[in-house]
Amino acid sequence: MFEGTTPPARAGRWWRGRMAHGMLRRIPALRAVAPLVCLTGLAWATGGAAQEVRDRPLATVRGTVVDAVTGEPLAGVVVVVARADVRLESDDSGRFTITRIPVGAYQLELTHPGYRTFVDDFTVLGSGEFATGMEPIEYLQDGLMTGITGVVRDAVDGRAVAGATVWTAAAPQATQTDGRGRFTFTRLYPGRHLVEFSHLGYATRADSIDVEYGRMSNIRVSFSADPVRLDPIEVSVERRDIVLEQAGFYEREAMGFGKFLDRDDIEKRPPGKMSDLFSGLAGVTLVAGPTGQRNVILNAGRYRHPPCFPRVVLDDMIVGGGSGLPAELDVLLMRSALAGVEVYTRTAAIPMKYGGTGSSCGVIVIWTRR
Repeated sequence: MFEGTTPPARAGRWWRGRMAHGMLRRIPALRAVAPLVCLTGLAWATGGAAQEVRDRPLATVRGTVVDAVTGEPLAGVVVVVARADVRLESDDSGRFTITRIPVGAYQLELTHPGYRTFVDDFTVLGSGEFATGMEPIEYLQDGLMTGITGVVRDAVDGRAVAGATVWTAAAPQATQTDGRGRFTFTRLYPGRHLVEFSHLGYATRADSIDVEYGRMSNIRVSFSADPVRLDPIEVSVERRDIVLEQAGFYEREAMGFGKFLDRDDIEKRPPGKMSDLFSGLAGVTLVAGPTGQRNVILNAGRYRHPPCFPRVVLDDMIVGGGSGLPAELDVLLMRSALAGVEVYTRTAAIPMKYGGTGSSCGVIVIWTRR
């Protein structure tokens, strides 16, 4: 491995090709430069041997972080060594120094805006140095959320754990779970993130969570006073829109009232007009208008005499319906502009903010992309 911050010119192709994922591939060279520091797949040292850790020899480790494509040094890279209480930043030359770290196995996390988060096992056998690269990413502004959301529950009784501290180096600050045990980190960069969970009376746990661009990793975490009884974290991946998150769309969807269409649902449906989105939804009827367009009637207004059309709310503004006159959705906007749609076919299911006068025929809430 190269000692300096910039790879030799003759090795430029190898640097770009082999360092793209931040892995120290060239082990023989690494050993020649720093035989006592390596990134491998070794297992964690458990926390039950605190005295043993204190008795280990102390080492000084120097590292260099560069752009994996250009080879230029990266300043301001946040360097975190889990379970060693190390958090620092690389200097203008992309270098950093970890002093007085006990010999042993750790996990290294490197984060920097515009680059994929790098997480790997980090074994310190003695003082030495190493270099690694971080892969740049193109962070497109398409309104989709990239991050981690989830819920923390007690492993014994399954109840939500409120007030748990959730921390990751890629976020500007830690967050806490709410009364339902939920938390969210938005606007993270794609890559692997080390996330730590802690709460008084429970064993602290740290797990690596993979994050994809334009997706939210939805996780279920169990807490126990006994770390041996911890179940693996359950992870599912979903697509979330920043607009819908801020509008409370996902929170209302989780409550189970109404029918919800997000970007994935909208894009999976056959191409067509706005009114075609509602075809096949329970409690929804499409009727032909006098000019040939199709209008939506919900169950709440279908059995009235005469039938009435639902109120339509566009980006929190009432734009029509709620009476004998339809909102003419096919004229209102094109499907390509949609972020999400909420449909409340029964008056009992309508959220308070969308209820009141004019909502007795049902409500359709439409959100557009930003």
